[in-house]
Amino acid sequence: MSTYYWGFWYAVIFLSRVPGPYLKRLDPEVQQAAMWFYPIVGAMLGLTSITLVWLCFQYNPAAPIFMVAALVLALWVYFTGAMHLDGVADTADAWVGGLGNHERTLEIMKDPRIGSMGAAAMLVILLVKFAALVVLLEQAQNNNALLLGGLVLIPMMARAGIIGMMATTVYARKEGMVSHTANAATFSKVVVIFTLLALLAIPLFAGKTMLMLLVWVGVLALYRRALNKRLGGYTGDTLGATVEIQEAVLLAALVL
Repeated sequence: MSTYYWGFWYAVIFLSRVPGPYLKRLDPEVQQAAMWFYPIVGAMLGLTSITLVWLCFQYNPAAPIFMVAALVLALWVYFTGAMHLDGVADTADAWVGGLGNHERTLEIMKDPRIGSMGAAAMLVILLVKFAALVVLLEQAQNNNALLLGGLVLIPMMARAGIIGMMATTVYARKEGMVSHTANAATFSKVVVIFTLLALLAIPLFAGKTMLMLLVWVGVLALYRRALNKRLGGYTGDTLGATVEIQEAVLLAALVL
């Protein structure tokens, strides 16, 4: 089997609950190849969401949009196994509980328990995404491109953002869940993937393309700056939070 074959399944198994074959290779070449498929995992999530929306309205053209939006959000959470939401909770708890201290912040992130700030952060993220999905479904009833942009391209952009963060920021721990993939993210990958996604954004976001791209890059830049200031880099939890923050902000920007 080729390196890219195992790289694809590495990305799918790492970023989702989609079942895959036993990974016979986990060498650096496979990890390098897997990075190319991070946005593809986002596309898989998006296409599954589009299918769910289609089935709901195919079965009942007058299906309540609030219910359809709730099902799409539930699918997003299930698809990732809530892994990224866990990153949101751990990052929020550590950010507040760390009181500005680098070591204390990293220590709290390793605690599997969820505190009040973590729960509140997850609730806010889910609330924003749910409200944005409701509005998106209303706005996109006669605009398939907008629906594809919101449900397919945004998850792709959010997972590409992980690569951008890893390529431009150092790993903050000596050892951890993503430490072995830190060197797999390269600046050349970021340029190619971000360029391809920007080209996809032109037909899907239409007149909102430039705004959406500016919001995307701006969110990543501000979050990266905050991570460097507090932690001196990223961790696995902060990468998970990166995905959720991007999705929530980009969905909100798209519908507003």
